[in-house]
Amino acid sequence: MLRPISILLMSASLLFGSAVAHAQTVRIKELARLRGDRTNSLIGFGLVVGLNKTGDTQTSFAKNKAVANLLTRLGMTPENNQIVTLSAAAVIVTAELPAFARIGDRMDVKVSVIGDAKSLAGGTLLMTPLKAGDGQIYAVADGSIVIGQANGAGPRVQTVATIADGGMIEKDFIPSLVQNQAIDLNLVTADFSTSNRIALAINKHFHNEIAVAVDPARVKIRIPEQNWANVTGFIAEMETLEVLADQKAVVIINERTGTVVMGGEVKVSDIVITHNGLSISVGTGKQAKQEAVMPVQGTTINDLVKSLNQMGVKPEDLISILQSIHASGALRAEIKLM
Repeated sequence: MLRPISILLMSASLLFGSAVAHAQTVRIKELARLRGDRTNSLIGFGLVVGLNKTGDTQTSFAKNKAVANLLTRLGMTPENNQIVTLSAAAVIVTAELPAFARIGDRMDVKVSVIGDAKSLAGGTLLMTPLKAGDGQIYAVADGSIVIGQANGAGPRVQTVATIADGGMIEKDFIPSLVQNQAIDLNLVTADFSTSNRIALAINKHFHNEIAVAVDPARVKIRIPEQNWANVTGFIAEMETLEVLADQKAVVIINERTGTVVMGGEVKVSDIVITHNGLSISVGTGKQAKQEAVMPVQGTTINDLVKSLNQMGVKPEDLISILQSIHASGALRAEIKLM
Protein backbone atom coordinates (compact mmCIF):
# COMPACT_ATOMS: atom_id res chain seq x y z
CA MET A 1 0.00 0.00 0.00
CA LEU A 2 1.36 3.37 -1.00
CA ARG A 3 2.05 5.95 1.66
CA PRO A 4 0.48 9.44 1.40
CA ILE A 5 2.15 11.62 -1.20
CA SER A 6 3.18 14.23 1.36
CA ILE A 7 5.25 11.62 3.23
CA LEU A 8 6.77 10.36 0.01
CA LEU A 9 7.82 13.88 -0.89
CA MET A 10 9.62 14.28 2.40
CA SER A 11 11.30 10.89 2.24
CA ALA A 12 12.51 11.70 -1.26
CA SER A 13 14.14 14.86 0.08
CA LEU A 14 12.00 17.16 -2.07
CA LEU A 15 11.33 20.73 -1.02
CA PHE A 16 8.52 22.56 -2.77
CA GLY A 17 7.44 26.13 -2.86
CA SER A 18 3.72 26.67 -2.46
CA ALA A 19 1.69 26.27 -5.62
CA VAL A 20 1.18 29.92 -6.39
CA ALA A 21 1.65 32.11 -9.41
CA HIS A 22 5.10 33.43 -10.27
CA ALA A 23 4.26 36.95 -9.10
CA GLN A 24 3.22 38.34 -5.75
CA THR A 25 2.91 41.72 -4.07
CA VAL A 26 6.04 42.57 -2.10
CA ARG A 27 7.33 45.70 -0.39
CA ILE A 28 10.10 47.55 -2.20
CA LYS A 29 12.42 47.15 0.80
CA GLU A 30 12.35 43.36 0.26
CA LEU A 31 13.07 43.68 -3.46
CA ALA A 32 15.86 46.25 -3.50
CA ARG A 33 18.44 48.00 -1.39
CA LEU A 34 19.73 51.53 -1.44
CA ARG A 35 23.04 52.00 -3.19
CA GLY A 36 25.63 52.58 -0.47
CA ASP A 37 23.58 50.87 2.24
CA ARG A 38 25.90 47.91 2.78
CA THR A 39 28.21 46.32 5.30
CA ASN A 40 31.99 46.70 5.27
CA SER A 41 34.34 43.76 5.87
CA LEU A 42 36.93 44.14 8.63
CA ILE A 43 39.98 42.00 9.38
CA GLY A 44 42.74 41.89 11.95
CA PHE A 45 45.49 39.70 13.38
CA GLY A 46 45.06 38.73 17.01
CA LEU A 47 46.27 36.52 19.83
CA VAL A 48 44.18 34.18 21.97
CA VAL A 49 45.62 33.31 25.39
CA GLY A 50 44.57 31.20 28.34
CA LEU A 51 44.20 27.94 26.40
CA ASN A 52 44.51 24.61 28.20
CA LYS A 53 47.52 23.25 26.25
CA THR A 54 45.53 23.40 22.98
CA GLY A 55 47.29 26.41 21.46
CA ASP A 56 49.91 26.68 18.72
CA THR A 57 53.06 24.60 19.13
CA GLN A 58 56.57 26.02 19.49
CA THR A 59 57.10 25.85 15.71
CA SER A 60 54.33 28.38 15.00
CA PHE A 61 56.12 31.49 13.70
CA ALA A 62 52.99 33.67 13.84
CA LYS A 63 52.25 32.82 17.47
CA ASN A 64 55.85 33.20 18.61
CA LYS A 65 56.20 36.57 16.89
CA ALA A 66 52.89 37.81 18.28
CA VAL A 67 53.75 36.76 21.83
CA ALA A 68 57.21 38.34 21.53
CA ASN A 69 55.71 41.63 20.31
CA LEU A 70 53.15 41.57 23.12
CA LEU A 71 55.74 41.00 25.81
CA THR A 72 57.96 43.71 24.31
CA ARG A 73 55.11 46.23 24.56
CA LEU A 74 54.66 45.15 28.17
CA GLY A 75 58.33 45.89 28.95
CA MET A 76 60.01 42.54 28.27
CA THR A 77 62.37 41.61 25.41
CA PRO A 78 62.20 37.84 24.87
CA GLU A 79 63.63 35.96 21.90
CA ASN A 80 61.44 33.76 19.72
CA ASN A 81 63.26 30.60 20.83
CA GLN A 82 62.51 31.48 24.44
CA ILE A 83 58.75 31.30 23.94
CA VAL A 84 57.59 27.80 24.85
CA THR A 85 53.87 27.72 25.53
CA LEU A 86 50.77 25.88 24.34
CA SER A 87 48.42 28.34 25.99
CA ALA A 88 48.35 30.87 23.11
CA ALA A 89 47.22 30.79 19.49
CA ALA A 90 47.59 33.20 16.59
CA VAL A 91 44.23 33.99 15.00
CA ILE A 92 42.59 36.02 12.26
CA VAL A 93 39.66 38.10 13.45
CA THR A 94 36.96 39.13 10.98
CA ALA A 95 33.71 41.08 11.24
CA GLU A 96 31.04 42.80 9.18
CA LEU A 97 30.78 46.51 9.98
CA PRO A 98 27.10 47.45 9.56
CA ALA A 99 26.11 50.56 7.66
CA PHE A 100 25.55 53.65 9.82
CA ALA A 101 27.56 52.16 12.68
CA ARG A 102 28.44 54.74 15.32
CA ILE A 103 31.30 54.99 17.78
CA GLY A 104 30.52 52.85 20.81
CA ASP A 105 28.23 50.38 19.01
CA ARG A 106 29.06 46.71 19.34
CA MET A 107 29.12 43.89 16.79
CA ASP A 108 29.91 40.17 16.61
CA VAL A 109 33.38 39.05 15.57
CA LYS A 110 34.65 35.73 14.22
CA VAL A 111 37.95 34.24 15.38
CA SER A 112 39.80 31.64 13.24
CA VAL A 113 43.03 29.79 13.94
CA ILE A 114 45.86 30.24 11.41
CA GLY A 115 48.42 27.97 13.06
CA ASP A 116 48.29 24.42 14.43
CA ALA A 117 46.20 25.09 17.53
CA LYS A 118 43.73 22.32 18.36
CA SER A 119 41.04 24.33 20.13
CA LEU A 120 40.16 27.89 21.13
CA ALA A 121 37.74 26.80 23.86
CA GLY A 122 38.17 28.71 27.10
CA GLY A 123 40.61 31.24 25.67
CA THR A 124 40.55 35.02 25.70
CA LEU A 125 41.06 37.18 22.64
CA LEU A 126 43.36 40.08 23.41
CA MET A 127 42.64 43.55 22.05
CA THR A 128 42.78 43.32 18.25
CA PRO A 129 42.44 46.31 15.88
CA LEU A 130 40.18 45.61 12.89
CA LYS A 131 40.87 47.36 9.59
CA ALA A 132 38.79 47.87 6.45
CA GLY A 133 40.00 47.77 2.86
CA ASP A 134 41.14 51.39 3.11
CA GLY A 135 43.63 50.45 5.83
CA GLN A 136 41.88 52.43 8.56
CA ILE A 137 40.92 50.99 11.94
CA TYR A 138 37.15 50.94 12.41
CA ALA A 139 36.79 48.63 15.41
CA VAL A 140 38.62 46.83 18.20
CA ALA A 141 37.82 43.24 19.19
CA ASP A 142 38.42 41.33 22.42
CA GLY A 143 36.61 39.00 24.79
CA SER A 144 36.23 35.48 26.14
CA ILE A 145 35.74 32.56 23.75
CA VAL A 146 33.16 29.91 24.57
CA ILE A 147 32.70 26.92 22.26
CA GLY A 148 29.89 24.63 23.35
CA GLN A 149 30.39 23.84 27.01
CA ALA A 150 32.96 25.61 29.11
CA ASN A 151 35.54 22.90 28.39
CA GLY A 152 34.86 22.95 24.65
CA ALA A 153 32.98 19.66 24.58
CA GLY A 154 30.32 19.35 21.90
CA PRO A 155 31.15 21.08 18.62
CA ARG A 156 33.37 19.21 16.17
CA VAL A 157 35.12 22.36 14.93
CA GLN A 158 36.87 24.10 17.81
CA THR A 159 39.34 26.19 15.81
CA VAL A 160 36.71 28.76 14.77
CA ALA A 161 34.56 30.74 17.20
CA THR A 162 32.22 33.72 17.30
CA ILE A 163 32.35 36.27 20.10
CA ALA A 164 28.96 37.92 20.50
CA ASP A 165 29.32 41.69 20.80
CA GLY A 166 33.08 41.17 20.85
CA GLY A 167 33.79 44.18 18.64
CA MET A 168 33.60 47.85 19.63
CA ILE A 169 33.12 50.45 16.87
CA GLU A 170 35.87 53.07 17.04
CA LYS A 171 35.03 55.03 13.89
CA ASP A 172 31.69 56.05 12.38
CA PHE A 173 30.75 54.33 9.13
CA ILE A 174 28.22 56.58 7.39
CA PRO A 175 27.79 55.66 3.71
CA SER A 176 26.64 58.32 1.26
CA LEU A 177 23.18 57.46 -0.03
CA VAL A 178 22.21 60.70 -1.74
CA GLN A 179 24.13 62.04 -4.73
CA ASN A 180 22.94 65.14 -6.59
CA GLN A 181 19.62 64.96 -4.72
CA ALA A 182 18.96 61.46 -6.08
CA ILE A 183 19.18 57.91 -4.79
CA ASP A 184 19.61 54.56 -6.50
CA LEU A 185 17.77 51.35 -5.76
CA ASN A 186 19.63 48.15 -6.62
CA LEU A 187 17.35 45.16 -7.10
CA VAL A 188 18.30 41.99 -5.23
CA THR A 189 17.29 39.97 -8.30
CA ALA A 190 17.54 41.78 -11.62
CA ASP A 191 14.28 41.72 -13.57
CA PHE A 192 12.98 44.13 -16.22
CA SER A 193 9.32 43.80 -15.18
CA THR A 194 9.98 44.28 -11.47
CA SER A 195 12.31 47.23 -12.07
CA ASN A 196 9.72 48.96 -14.24
CA ARG A 197 6.91 48.29 -11.75
CA ILE A 198 8.94 49.78 -8.90
CA ALA A 199 9.43 53.00 -10.88
CA LEU A 200 5.73 53.15 -11.80
CA ALA A 201 4.64 52.54 -8.19
CA ILE A 202 6.88 55.32 -6.86
CA ASN A 203 5.72 57.80 -9.50
CA LYS A 204 2.08 56.98 -8.84
CA HIS A 205 2.40 57.28 -5.06
CA PHE A 206 4.23 60.62 -5.09
CA HIS A 207 2.22 61.99 -8.05
CA ASN A 208 5.40 62.94 -9.83
CA GLU A 209 7.74 61.46 -12.45
CA ILE A 210 10.67 61.10 -10.07
CA ALA A 211 11.66 57.47 -10.69
CA VAL A 212 13.01 55.77 -13.79
CA ALA A 213 14.05 52.15 -14.34
CA VAL A 214 17.60 52.53 -15.67
CA ASP A 215 18.06 48.80 -16.25
CA PRO A 216 16.72 45.52 -14.79
CA ALA A 217 18.89 45.94 -11.69
CA ARG A 218 18.65 49.68 -10.94
CA VAL A 219 15.98 52.30 -10.39
CA LYS A 220 17.07 55.94 -10.10
CA ILE A 221 14.90 58.20 -7.93
CA ARG A 222 15.05 61.99 -7.84
CA ILE A 223 14.16 63.30 -4.39
CA PRO A 224 11.42 65.96 -4.64
CA GLU A 225 12.43 69.39 -3.39
CA GLN A 226 9.83 69.33 -0.62
CA ASN A 227 11.51 66.21 0.81
CA TRP A 228 15.09 67.49 0.85
CA ALA A 229 14.82 68.40 4.53
CA ASN A 230 13.61 64.90 5.46
CA VAL A 231 15.30 62.39 3.18
CA THR A 232 14.96 59.63 5.78
CA GLY A 233 11.20 60.06 5.88
CA PHE A 234 11.02 60.02 2.09
CA ILE A 235 13.01 56.78 1.88
CA ALA A 236 10.94 55.16 4.64
CA GLU A 237 7.71 56.05 2.84
CA MET A 238 9.03 54.77 -0.47
CA GLU A 239 10.26 51.44 0.95
CA THR A 240 6.81 50.50 2.23
CA LEU A 241 5.22 50.68 -1.23
CA GLU A 242 4.15 47.31 -2.60
CA VAL A 243 4.67 46.14 -6.16
CA LEU A 244 4.00 42.96 -8.10
CA ALA A 245 7.33 41.10 -8.15
CA ASP A 246 8.10 38.79 -11.03
CA GLN A 247 10.42 35.83 -10.71
CA LYS A 248 11.75 33.39 -13.23
CA ALA A 249 10.77 29.75 -13.06
CA VAL A 250 13.81 28.00 -11.59
CA VAL A 251 14.47 24.41 -10.55
CA ILE A 252 17.48 23.95 -8.23
CA ILE A 253 19.02 20.49 -8.06
CA ASN A 254 21.60 19.37 -5.50
CA GLU A 255 22.98 16.13 -6.92
CA ARG A 256 25.04 15.38 -3.81
CA THR A 257 22.08 15.34 -1.42
CA GLY A 258 19.30 14.46 -3.85
CA THR A 259 17.43 17.66 -3.01
CA VAL A 260 15.20 19.41 -5.55
CA VAL A 261 13.81 22.89 -4.87
CA MET A 262 11.20 24.30 -7.23
CA GLY A 263 7.93 26.16 -7.44
CA GLY A 264 4.88 23.99 -7.82
CA GLU A 265 3.62 25.93 -10.85
CA VAL A 266 6.66 25.38 -13.09
CA LYS A 267 5.17 24.30 -16.43
CA VAL A 268 5.95 21.15 -18.39
CA SER A 269 4.99 20.77 -22.05
CA ASP A 270 3.39 17.62 -23.52
CA ILE A 271 5.90 14.83 -23.16
CA VAL A 272 6.17 11.07 -22.64
CA ILE A 273 8.76 9.89 -20.11
CA THR A 274 10.20 6.36 -20.01
CA HIS A 275 12.70 5.54 -17.28
CA ASN A 276 13.77 2.16 -15.90
CA GLY A 277 10.67 0.43 -17.19
CA LEU A 278 8.31 3.20 -16.02
CA SER A 279 6.26 5.24 -18.44
CA ILE A 280 4.39 8.44 -17.71
CA SER A 281 2.95 11.26 -19.80
CA VAL A 282 2.41 14.95 -19.19
CA GLY A 283 -0.11 16.91 -21.22
CA THR A 284 -3.16 16.08 -23.27
CA GLY A 285 -1.67 14.66 -26.46
CA LYS A 286 -3.49 11.54 -27.75
CA GLN A 287 -0.25 9.73 -28.50
CA ALA A 288 1.02 10.43 -24.99
CA LYS A 289 -2.14 8.96 -23.47
CA GLN A 290 -1.87 5.82 -25.58
CA GLU A 291 1.81 5.17 -24.88
CA ALA A 292 1.90 5.98 -21.19
CA VAL A 293 1.15 3.64 -18.33
CA MET A 294 0.14 6.56 -16.08
CA PRO A 295 -1.00 9.91 -17.51
CA VAL A 296 -0.42 12.99 -15.35
CA GLN A 297 -3.50 15.06 -14.62
CA GLY A 298 -2.05 18.52 -15.13
CA THR A 299 0.95 20.19 -16.74
CA THR A 300 3.05 21.39 -13.79
CA ILE A 301 6.12 20.05 -12.02
CA ASN A 302 3.99 19.61 -8.90
CA ASP A 303 1.63 17.26 -10.79
CA LEU A 304 4.54 15.39 -12.35
CA VAL A 305 6.39 14.79 -9.07
CA LYS A 306 3.24 13.59 -7.33
CA SER A 307 2.78 10.98 -10.06
CA LEU A 308 6.44 9.96 -9.95
CA ASN A 309 6.23 9.48 -6.19
CA GLN A 310 3.12 7.35 -6.61
CA MET A 311 5.17 5.17 -8.94
CA GLY A 312 7.96 4.84 -6.34
CA VAL A 313 10.63 6.82 -8.23
CA LYS A 314 13.79 7.39 -6.16
CA PRO A 315 15.32 10.87 -5.70
CA GLU A 316 18.31 10.11 -7.93
CA ASP A 317 15.98 8.87 -10.68
CA LEU A 318 13.80 11.95 -10.31
CA ILE A 319 16.83 14.21 -10.79
CA SER A 320 17.80 12.30 -13.93
CA ILE A 321 14.24 12.59 -15.27
CA LEU A 322 14.09 16.36 -14.64
CA GLN A 323 17.43 16.90 -16.36
CA SER A 324 16.26 14.88 -19.36
CA ILE A 325 12.99 16.83 -19.58
CA HIS A 326 14.94 20.10 -19.46
CA ALA A 327 17.30 18.87 -22.18
CA SER A 328 14.30 18.10 -24.39
CA GLY A 329 13.00 21.65 -24.01
CA ALA A 330 9.77 20.56 -22.34
CA LEU A 331 10.59 21.99 -18.89
CA ARG A 332 9.65 25.69 -18.91
CA ALA A 333 12.20 26.70 -16.30
CA GLU A 334 15.86 27.31 -15.75
CA ILE A 335 17.78 24.48 -14.06
CA LYS A 336 20.58 25.29 -11.63
CA LEU A 337 22.91 22.53 -10.42
CA MET A 338 24.58 22.79 -7.01
